[in-house]
Amino acid sequence: MRIRLDHPLVNAVIRFDGERILGVSLSGDHDDRISEGVPGFVRETVLKMERLLDGEMVEFDLSRLDLSVCTPYQLRVLLVVSGIPWGSTMSYGELAEAAGGSPRSAGSALAANPFPIIIPCHRVIRSDGSPGGYQGGTELKRILLKNEGAL
Repeated sequence: MRIRLDHPLVNAVIRFDGERILGVSLSGDHDDRISEGVPGFVRETVLKMERLLDGEMVEFDLSRLDLSVCTPYQLRVLLVVSGIPWGSTMSYGELAEAAGGSPRSAGSALAANPFPIIIPCHRVIRSDGSPGGYQGGTELKRILLKNEGAL
């Protein structure tokens, strides 16, 4: 099942089942087959995503994410990233040190983050302070960081 988030900054599709959020897609073609009867936890997550995109500080319930889709290394990376506070950033090198691996492997794990926005991979930047890549595009990453006061 799925629900669409249409926001001026990004259009996303959130996939879910009755128990968990299965993934978030920030790009690509999205068909119009949107589910009826969306569970409350999904609606709450979508509202929080909208609020974050509007520049509000929010906290997400990670217990509703299907983290089984992640490799063990990616899960370590995403758990570190989920702990980066609002308005703060971490370099790819710092992330690699905290999660194990190299800055490149940490970046690759983030590039495949199945839960962008919910797990705030936009808060990971290059060591020179430049934003680096982002699934939703570099401009969206800059806007999110600016909204949080991190740029």
